[in-house]
This record gives sequence, C-alpha cells and structure tokens, in this order.
Amino acid sequence: MIESDKDYLVQLGHCISKRRKVLMMTQADLAFKVGMEVPNLSVIENGKSNPQVLTLLKIAAALKCELSEILPQIGNPDQVFEMRPKYIPRKHKGLEG
Repeated sequence: MIESDKDYLVQLGHCISKRRKVLMMTQADLAFKVGMEVPNLSVIENGKSNPQVLTLLKIAAALKCELSEILPQIGNPDQVFEMRPKYIPRKHKGLEG
C-alpha cells in the first residue's frame, strides 16, 4: 500500500526492476540503453531517487513498454501528497523592528 512519496518511489523502483528482469536484462544493460550510469539506475530501482520524467520515458522505452506499465497505480490521487509540516516563518537577525 502506498502511503507516502517514499512508498511510491519504492514501488516505482520495484516495477522497473521487475520488468527489467522479465526481459532478462542486467542493470548494466538497461543503464547502457538509457544512457546513464549503473549506480544512478540502482538508486532508482531501490526507491532512493525521484527520477525526472524524461528519464522515466527513456527507461520505459528501453524496457519496451508504456510509461504507465512501470508507474505504480494508486487508488486515491491524494495519496501522493504527504502531510507537510506547517510553515512557520523564522525571525531573521537584524530585521525585527
């Protein structure tokens, strides 16, 4: 179940890895096709990176699938927005009246 941005990225990485393995590709094979370094692909597959849209499009193309096939599905679009802490402006030195 996806409950946070981090959960989504982990699932995304899992989907990419799963598709890559179905095609019997190594990380090096996929990284070469996409034009990236293996460590960069690894952090995406491990859910520790939020890849750019163009990178995801290149990955999908290299995996011979539609982008929607590697993007995890969510039931409620509000799930991708984590609760953010309330913004409290800080006081800057020398600016207090």
